[in-house]
Amino acid sequence: MFNGRQTELSEEILQTDGFWGEISIAEFQKSRAIPLQIPFELVKEALIYAVLSLEIDLKEVEDNYKAQGIQHISDLNGSKVNGINYPQQLYKKAVFARAKNELLPEFFTLSARELHEKRDLVSEQKSLQAEAVMAIRTLKGKTRGSVALV
Repeated sequence: MFNGRQTELSEEILQTDGFWGEISIAEFQKSRAIPLQIPFELVKEALIYAVLSLEIDLKEVEDNYKAQGIQHISDLNGSKVNGINYPQQLYKKAVFARAKNELLPEFFTLSARELHEKRDLVSEQKSLQAEAVMAIRTLKGKTRGSVALV
């Protein structure tokens, strides 16, 4: 029955500002186990929010690389897995964590299955926020924890 919901992964690609690379909606849906019952537009909006917020958070990092003549994060030397280097992977990790954090409330409203009943929304959100923060700190060259004299 047609109900307006997608029944398969979207092949749509989100274009970013160009420096950090593209974001595959299907990759996000698969890697973060996003239920297909969540409307595609909500998934897309969560990813757009995450991409835009990270572009703001990482503007200084991007500017530093561009000052060194690096116009795209994929131009960095180093090990690559499936053509993706470590900074690109960290960027995706932060985007995906923030986007899933935005979508978590939908998980609980869409399904009353036992799987979702035992989930703790606040704890999962904190975990996803921490995951994104750690990826961003690493991209900024910061350690797990730091102290600054004010």
